[in-house]
This record gives sequence, structure tokens and C-alpha cells, in this order.
Amino acid sequence: MGVRCNAERGRVTFAFDGDIDEYACRTLRESIDSVIAEKRPAEVVFDLGGVAFVDSTGLGLILGRYKKIAATGGVLRLKDVPTQVDKVFRASGVYSVVEKVR
Repeated sequence: MGVRCNAERGRVTFAFDGDIDEYACRTLRESIDSVIAEKRPAEVVFDLGGVAFVDSTGLGLILGRYKKIAATGGVLRLKDVPTQVDKVFRASGVYSVVEKVR
């Protein structure tokens, strides 16, 4: 799992590459949280175009970041969600709290 971060004008974009599973979440959570704490962005975008698989730990990662960002008045958006991942998000209700964008 790899993640690239781009911060500009109150927006932080994290571009993921690989699976968001229990193993990946061990390091992702800490690195994402440190950027969010440092930048305090109004908007965070998770670009999931390079993700093939998300398990329940990955869902927890996304929803946990949503709560952190919302607590500071920010918004989390999910971008370029692949079809297989989209099915998981729809079934789990992720889109009822986190917006999907193109």
C-alpha cells in the first residue's frame, strides 16, 4: 500500500495505491492523522483510483477519519472509487456519511 499526499489551499488529497486492509491500516492511520493535525484542512479528499480492495478495517479507517475531520468543521470526500470498492461502500452505507465525487 502506498499513499501520496498533496496539500494546497485548504485541501489535502491522499492518493492511495494498493489494498486498504488491516495490514495497510497499521501505518496509514498514523500518517493520515498527522497530516490532518498539522494542516487542519477544510477539505480532505481520498483518491481511491488505485485501490482494488477495502476490508472492514479499511472501512473503519475511512469512517474514523471522517469523524476526526468533521469534528474540526472539515469535510471528507471519496474520489475515483473503483467498481469493486464502490460495491462495498454502498453495501456498508459509507455514502450516507461520506460524499462520493468524481
